[in-house]
Amino acid sequence: MNEITNAAPQVVNLLSQGVTTEQAEKVAQDLVGQYGWLIIAALIAILAKDMIINFAQALLVFMGSDFNNDDIIYISGRQARIVRVGIRTTCFYMTDRSSKMVVPNEQLKQLTIEKRLVQNGKVPYLPTGGDPSYVGTEEIPIQPPPMEVKVVEGYKPPPKTSTRKR
Repeated sequence: MNEITNAAPQVVNLLSQGVTTEQAEKVAQDLVGQYGWLIIAALIAILAKDMIINFAQALLVFMGSDFNNDDIIYISGRQARIVRVGIRTTCFYMTDRSSKMVVPNEQLKQLTIEKRLVQNGKVPYLPTGGDPSYVGTEEIPIQPPPMEVKVVEGYKPPPKTSTRKR
């Protein structure tokens, strides 16, 4: 603490007089000397704040039991199966599109996720991938409706008018 209180009068003296590089270095060393690591640690924590928060959230998802592999869930009303819950990402199989969706764990809180629960020991509402009764899903193509064309007889276009000045 003495170093900081001793450095304050030096700063005032340097500001009133001309400042040389040696004097500025000495004041900086006095101020940073004992407590400089706190300043550096605070700067690193501020810069890495998002990374630290995202890692903590990912760890909570990974260690928690809210999502398990092979669970059937609904993401914004679309059926999906959880393929893998990792430390950084969660992988879903979207059954309506037969595609894989990888979501960073920190973005799971932005999704609307619903999970139906098995009640009173009943059979699950959908078989899991390891069950022998699991068939899978197929995409059913939907044909567009036929386009209707009407021919109108006796139609005459309006007369052409010129917009040029002569």
